[in-house]
Amino acid sequence: MKEIPFPSEDSESKILLTKVKGQYFANSNKCTHYGAPLVKGVLTESGRITCPWHGACFNVCSNGDIEDAPGLNSLQAFKVETDGSSVYVYADEATVANSREPTAPSVEIQSAPKHANVLIIGGGAGAAHAVEALREEGYTGSIRVVSKEPHLPGDRTKISKALISDPNKLLLRSQAFYDKLKAQFILDTEATKLDFASATVELSNGEQATYDNLILATGAFPTKLPLDGVDLANIFTVRGVKDAEAINAAVGSPEKDDDKKNVVIVGSSFIGMEVALALADKAKLTVVGMEDAPFSKILGEPIGNGIRKFHESKGTKFILPAQLSHFTASEQDKSRVGAVHLKDGTVLPADAVVIGAGVKPATDLLKAAGLSLEKNASVKTDDVLEVEQLKGKHKGRVFALGDIATFDTPRGPNYVQHWNVASNHGRAIAHHIATDKREPFDKVAIFWSAQGQQLRYAGTTKASEWDDMHVAGNPDELKFVSYYFKGDQVVAAASMQSDPVVAHISELMRLDKMLSKQEIKDGKSPLDVKLA
Repeated sequence: MKEIPFPSEDSESKILLTKVKGQYFANSNKCTHYGAPLVKGVLTESGRITCPWHGACFNVCSNGDIEDAPGLNSLQAFKVETDGSSVYVYADEATVANSREPTAPSVEIQSAPKHANVLIIGGGAGAAHAVEALREEGYTGSIRVVSKEPHLPGDRTKISKALISDPNKLLLRSQAFYDKLKAQFILDTEATKLDFASATVELSNGEQATYDNLILATGAFPTKLPLDGVDLANIFTVRGVKDAEAINAAVGSPEKDDDKKNVVIVGSSFIGMEVALALADKAKLTVVGMEDAPFSKILGEPIGNGIRKFHESKGTKFILPAQLSHFTASEQDKSRVGAVHLKDGTVLPADAVVIGAGVKPATDLLKAAGLSLEKNASVKTDDVLEVEQLKGKHKGRVFALGDIATFDTPRGPNYVQHWNVASNHGRAIAHHIATDKREPFDKVAIFWSAQGQQLRYAGTTKASEWDDMHVAGNPDELKFVSYYFKGDQVVAAASMQSDPVVAHISELMRLDKMLSKQEIKDGKSPLDVKLA
């Protein structure tokens, strides 16, 4: 890969020139998610480029088409010729910096074709990617999305990372865009009853919807702690824009340190630690968690303690490990929380409490409809994410994605609660519906977090299943690559300030070329293993 200024050295516009199996390709140079320079990413011999920041993938050999979320748009592709000594790129300067949006259906919506109706329950990222991928794949049936949210799909990751409460600043697409794709969103509405036998769904607005294909994208809801006082005001969970709005209102915008509120954050993993960073300059923070170090279950204590030191430098205090006892009311306002009590007798003053104790699959609706659930309350699907219990038994097909879906892969059980996983599930289901091609879902999960530096993570199995780890670098400086093993196999990796190593590892895992545990411990770098 090479980045070329266009049309001259003085121009800010650039193109990405790649050479794959002797053939040249030219595309726009930035990831369509957050604008990462793709030249710093990873290129495989199939022409697949993986973004170094968040794992979005594009294929230069297929006109820059998007392959993996979280990006939505494809890359621009430009005509290339060579005479053996020079390479010529034919591009319009006005379009070089732009990305390529999905096109609207080339024909009017049809009611007759096989599987002509898609109904999606849930309006998150998985639904958004499913809608767009259906149209990208040439699907011309009707698409409807039922969402309990009052707004169109947004970037939920910004809620915990920055406590953004304006839905307009989170939207992935506009209403005009979805109108162009002829996709109907039924907002502020819930599905109240599923009838798989008749392929119908009752809605809270009194209507009844039918489907040929049903995509269950109901997501998850925050875990509520079964403790006395948990229903007091100013005790918050973090899931939607209303939660961010309420937390911001409770904390305020103090001008002096003496005016800062006492905020206790319960939970020392992703949600809790992201909220801690978002509030670090606004409040006096104390993080309470059951782990010995932040993220220790997923990332291990060396990494967790390095991240802890960063947060402590911002003034955040930690009580780890600790167990909560109960919450008590404020003396000034008996309806509002005033203190957090720990089982060892410690009492923490609290003007507000943010609980980040994990989430549970939102599958009560599915259970009421007769589905048997897994132990974690998710629903079992096959390798194309179709619900196994319902296959071939009723009219229509039913799929599940994201936080509610569990399925087996060659690498083991797959159940990852991350925004980006749901997005890729949506794309995969859409591909299956639109083409009837059976391509098992086997993507390596990639996720990220802002913790002083950008944390990247790629893994092939449940994070809690690793039995050994190895760290290259210095976690105290937030510059490292950490490897997680199960037996002799590398099952996950995380990094800070080491791009594009995690993107490279994710591709090695996908291609079954990842190094062994012993090779890693002997000091060999994954970047030394060629992808082509």
